Amino acid sequence: MERYEYKYLIPDRLIPAIRATVQTTSRIDKYAGPDGTYRIRSLYFDTDRFDLYWANEREQGDRFKLRARMYPGSTKSPVFLEVKRRRLDVIIKTRAAVPADLWRDVLAGREAALAALPPSARKAALRFLAPYHRHHIRPVVLVEYVREAYISELESYARLTFDTKITVQSRETLDLEADPRRWRPIDHTVQTRTAEPITVLELKFERRPPAWMVAMVKRLELVRYSFSKYCYGVNAELTLPGERSPRMLRRGG
Repeated sequence: MERYEYKYLIPDRLIPAIRATVQTTSRIDKYAGPDGTYRIRSLYFDTDRFDLYWANEREQGDRFKLRARMYPGSTKSPVFLEVKRRRLDVIIKTRAAVPADLWRDVLAGREAALAALPPSARKAALRFLAPYHRHHIRPVVLVEYVREAYISELESYARLTFDTKITVQSRETLDLEADPRRWRPIDHTVQTRTAEPITVLELKFERRPPAWMVAMVKRLELVRYSFSKYCYGVNAELTLPGERSPRMLRRGG
């Protein structure tokens, strides 16, 4: 999937106005629960030298992230092995849906596990495995948040999402289980350096933004803002107070 993705840090007081606008063009995501939201948990990977982190921090024109994603609360949720590449403003994403009991075997490159996948999932898994093994990738942090998502009914692809309650915890093993006592919030004012609590708003679309998105952004005077959940997580979990680079990066040389 090739798309564009614009992010905004919005004060919570703007949510009702944005929600009222999107509800005139879009429907709530079919995977949402009774309250209109669902949870997402991702395990992010990086090299020993945090090359993927630094590529994002330096805003390199061609960069990527690797993550394993699941949806807590769903007993049948597979694990999605995702490659999210960014080339300037274009987002190119591939994902392989892998049964929860097989994803570690797939990461290990075991033939039996790969053979058990449907052809399309196997192809996407191999796209994940290539950089995973080439760059000696390892687990770094878990990120979890609550998403309220809307799907446009006017365009072939356009989504608007609100992400809240964004939390992280460091992780050095291939494990998507979390310690509920260790979650650290990263969407509070200390981390975001904002005057009031914020929500991460994302507008996703193909080629050009829909007219209703453009009108909404202009009317509410929204300003794009770079917000990487992974990078904020690294800064929160792996940085000493007063420091600006990951603690483990310097330990690893």
